Formats: sequence, structure tokens, C-alpha cells
Amino acid sequence: MRDVVVEFQDYNRAFARRNPELLRLKVERMAASPFAFFRGTFHLFARDILDRFCDLGLRAAGTEAELDLVGDIHGENFGTYQADDGVHWDINDFDETTQGRLDFDVRRLATSCILAAQDRSDNLTDAVQVALAFLGAYTDTVRKLLKKGKPADLDVSESSPSHCTPIDQLLREAVALKRPAFVERLTEYAGARRRLVRSARYFNLPEGEQAQALRLLEDYCKRMPPPAVPDFYKVEDVCGRVSGIGSMGRFRYVVLVQGKGSKEARNVLLEFKEARPSAYDVYRQRQTDDKALRERAERVITVQRQSQAASNARLGFALDGGMSFQVRELGPHDSRLDVKTLKSAVELQAVVRVQAAVLARTHARSAARVVGVANPLAELNEVEPFCQRVLAFALAYADLARRDWQRFVGHRGDLEDCEKWTGEKKT
Repeated sequence: MRDVVVEFQDYNRAFARRNPELLRLKVERMAASPFAFFRGTFHLFARDILDRFCDLGLRAAGTEAELDLVGDIHGENFGTYQADDGVHWDINDFDETTQGRLDFDVRRLATSCILAAQDRSDNLTDAVQVALAFLGAYTDTVRKLLKKGKPADLDVSESSPSHCTPIDQLLREAVALKRPAFVERLTEYAGARRRLVRSARYFNLPEGEQAQALRLLEDYCKRMPPPAVPDFYKVEDVCGRVSGIGSMGRFRYVVLVQGKGSKEARNVLLEFKEARPSAYDVYRQRQTDDKALRERAERVITVQRQSQAASNARLGFALDGGMSFQVRELGPHDSRLDVKTLKSAVELQAVVRVQAAVLARTHARSAARVVGVANPLAELNEVEPFCQRVLAFALAYADLARRDWQRFVGHRGDLEDCEKWTGEKKT
């Protein structure tokens, strides 16, 4: 029998044993709302899809050609970042990338639309209109991009605005931010070196984890082009980082390197995040062996580069024994849109239309790699029935997520007692 509390414990048990305090924080963040709970339970969504919960006639896993998917796609996994040619707004989290039917991603983002609207206290009519705006824009864009000779090069950036006011405003604000101010805000300078100020987001690491972070940096540097500046990768500080919800519990290190000068606050922050198999693959019993685990970070980064309109030059991966880590630069241009600040559900509709277009571009590129750009993809032969089924799924799953969240909150005290349910409590 499906029990959300047991599912959460089973999936997070190893993380809870590793760092109970971090798991308690994850529980706290997930308890904030049904949308936050949804973001923290991709593993439950993946299992529900495979068990055909709320299936409504949508295709089963393993039918026909499978494409590279984002996996854990929701409204919070879009944001701005710096690439070689400027600041872009795109999907920026591929931790759970997997392979499957494209409706997997569409169902997850459609459900996200409903929950994000409800998180703003929009009424049901407005929430449905947001989901329909997403579905209409997605199906229209993906069909256009899959036509012969139509390259999937859609871009949202400082040089190619979306014409959606909230997103374009976010881009302008990101472009205006400068590295020295960003570094000064996060660090303190003493003795010709900088140190990250410890806070709720940055914390001291045990010796073993600090040593691993340094080994990862060394491996990463071997894979990257030589820097133009001597001592660019000279280490100034190493610490742990707290961020997000879904990936909380993975090893996550930040290495502050000298960059183009510590005194001038032109340092670079590199984040090393532990790569894990997608929950969707775990439940399908594939790509979970030792070889797949060693290759996982490279796989994530490869899909990210293939999917994004442009990527940060320091995006990469590193290995340490049998473990692999995704590497990215943390910078002043990293920002997300808080949909709660939008003035109306109409503005949210505009935002999700752009999200839809970006996801459509991602899927069109993936389809071109697998089956060729002329393939219309079976799910989209009849657009209106497809949208109707996905909308029905999103409404049903959003309600299921709300009820799961209520049960989760009711057991919050028990879940926060990590030592007890992991069997680690000392007597």
C-alpha cells in the first residue's frame, strides 16, 4: 500500500544517516506547502508514474522511442546564469535527467503549474488557465520545432528577450549585477585571502569531506582548459552548501578559488554536487550499477549542455573513486523568479508560456538526436486530447500531492527524529 511517509523514509534513509540536521531542514522546507512538498518528492512522482497512478490513458514507460528528459522539471528549475555570450534564462537543473516518453516531463511541469498557482492563493479557475497556457504553448512550439529545417535554437537571454515582462526584468537585473559585489557579500578578506562567511547556507565540513572536495577540484582542473591567469584555481576556502529541496542530502561542496584576484574580489565559487541515479531509473532497475554511478555526472552535464541554448564555460564534472560530482560556477548572475511576487495569474500565464517554449526546445533537440526532426512524436498526433489528458492528470496529481503533504505535515515530528527511524539513535 502506498504510504508517503514510508516512501520518504525509504528514499532518504541514507541521507538522514549521513547528515540528520540537513534532513531535518529538508523536512522543514517540504512542510511549507504542497508545492514545496512536490519539489522534494520527485522519487514519489517517478514511482507513481510507473505504477500508473492517475494514468488516464497516457502512455506507459518503455513504449516506443525514449528521449532524454529533464526529469525533475518544475517552475523553480528555471533561472538566469552567465554563459560565454552573456546572461541566459533557461532550465538550470538536470540532476534527475533520465530517458522516457516526453509526456513524463510535460505532466510534471503541468502539475507544477497548478501547485505554483495555488501556492500564490490563485483560485482553481486561474490555476487551470495557467496549466492550459503552458500546454497550449508547449504543444504549439514543439510541433513547430520538429518540422523539417526548423532548428531548435530558441533562446531567452539578454540579447534575445522573451517579451514576458517578469522574465525580461529578471534578466536585466541579473545583467546589472557585478562579481566583486557578489563576492564581497559572501566573503571576508583577511591576510591576503578570502573566506566564505559561514551562515545558514555555508557551513564547515568534516575533515574527510573537505579532503574529498580538494581531490575533486584537482580532478576537475585536469579536465578543463588551462586558465589564462596563473593560480586561478588556487584554493582560498572550502565549505558545504545548503540549497534547494529535492537534492538536499547529497554531498555538496563549494570551493572558493582565487580567480582573477582575491584582493579585488574577483574570485570564483565552484560547486561540486554529488551525482546520483535518477529515481525514475532506480525504480526501473536500470543505470544504477557502479559504472553508471561513476559516469553519472558526465551524463548529467552532457544532457545539460545539449539542452541549454548556451552553457557556462565552467560547467563540468569530477570523479573521486567510485563517486562522480557535477561542477558548476556560482555567480552573481544566478537568479530565479519568485512567482509569488507576480501581480496576477495572467502574469503567471505569461511566464509558463516561456517555460513551455524552453521545454519544447529541449524536447525537440532530444528528439532530433534519437529519431530525427521530422518525427511528429505519437503523443502529439492529436493535440487537444493530449492536452485534455495531461490537464486531467495535473489536476488529479496536484490534489494527490496536497493530500500527501497533509499526511507528511501530520508526521513531521516523527520525520524530524531522523535518528529514530534510521536506527541511529543512541540508547
